[in-house]
Amino acid sequence: MNFRNVIQIAMLVTLLATLSADAYAIDPNLRPGDRENIVPQPYDPLFPSTSPGTFDPFAPLPQNGLGSTTQPNSQIRVSPSVIPAPGTPQDEPRWRLGVYSMDTGAGVQIIRVTPGSPAAQAGLEQDDLIVTVSGYQVGLIENHRHELGQAFNAYATTDGYVNLLVQDHRTKDLLNMPVTLESRIQQIKGTISFRDNHQRIPRNAQVQIDLFEQIRPGVTIPIKTARITDFSKVPIPFAVDFNPEDIDPRRQYTVQASVVADNNTYYTTRNAYQVITAGYPRTVDLSLYSTITPSNGTQQVGYASQRDERLEQIMQWFQDYLHRDMRPSEQQVWTSTIDRGTSLEDIRAQLLGGPDFYMQSNADDELYIRRLFEVVMGRQPSQNEVDAWMARLDAQNGLRTDLAREFLAQISKQR
Repeated sequence: MNFRNVIQIAMLVTLLATLSADAYAIDPNLRPGDRENIVPQPYDPLFPSTSPGTFDPFAPLPQNGLGSTTQPNSQIRVSPSVIPAPGTPQDEPRWRLGVYSMDTGAGVQIIRVTPGSPAAQAGLEQDDLIVTVSGYQVGLIENHRHELGQAFNAYATTDGYVNLLVQDHRTKDLLNMPVTLESRIQQIKGTISFRDNHQRIPRNAQVQIDLFEQIRPGVTIPIKTARITDFSKVPIPFAVDFNPEDIDPRRQYTVQASVVADNNTYYTTRNAYQVITAGYPRTVDLSLYSTITPSNGTQQVGYASQRDERLEQIMQWFQDYLHRDMRPSEQQVWTSTIDRGTSLEDIRAQLLGGPDFYMQSNADDELYIRRLFEVVMGRQPSQNEVDAWMARLDAQNGLRTDLAREFLAQISKQR
């Protein structure tokens, strides 16, 4: 055997060993105990394994046919070569059918139906194929993706009604199915009024209403904006759409508004109105003030003096009745209450009838009556007075704010 033959035999042995190793790496008969002997393979981005760089024959099989175990309607399910149809608006979906789905060339295949959803109520099932939405085709069309969500945005009625053409997965028949979708969008509603009339509003002006999220104290970001150009009806009704899934219940959300034109602000709210979370409402009346004083045309700074005086009085009541300072969030609420025209006496009744004052009375009705006399009149009541006001509380069905209003009215008459 010459040297050339020795080299050839060595190369053949190396080749056979390599082929054996590759075969072992993909052998379907591997036992789970053989995991430690798995040979590293190149990482495939289209069919990723549970451990990048290693082919694992014992890993779960792909669940959606694309080498991914993510839910079929996630962003990963769309091939990078598929792009939205030209001219298709990519707005945030406004309506919910309640299915996990996969776009195909024949339509949108349902992978899973959410129990209790509009899809479940309409009788849609797994593997049914949605072909059209109100006559418009959905799915993959000429390498473009026509999404269900965008079709719902475009063709659903204001009540969420659409007509679906569906291929039944059992019979393969095409069925027309009327469906009423569930709205993904909720609204903050209210009105906008002008507290003064110091300047003309240009014809091209618009009202801008912003919904802000407070990231941390003193730092907010706008998350939704609505614009209105119709000033024919005052107070001006408005609505700001938002997706409740975008709302973090641990954070604060506020609404502010302004009248703008040509990069100038003519009217604006002077405080932020808290909404949505922490028990705050989704209906709010906004008051706008002129940014220009009537006398010299200069920009106004701070609040109106009358509002300042009223707010200072409320702050003093916090000290007198609740024995604490007003919190910044509470200041926003009471400033908003002042702007709505609520009288100081009514605000006083709300404080005296509120849960804070009642809890400081140990949530005891008789002690609550005695504290009313103490903080308002500066004296202790007689037992007859306590009994009389206890009877009035029963007559008010336990509504302490109504009782406080009556109490303050009686005290005012005595004085």
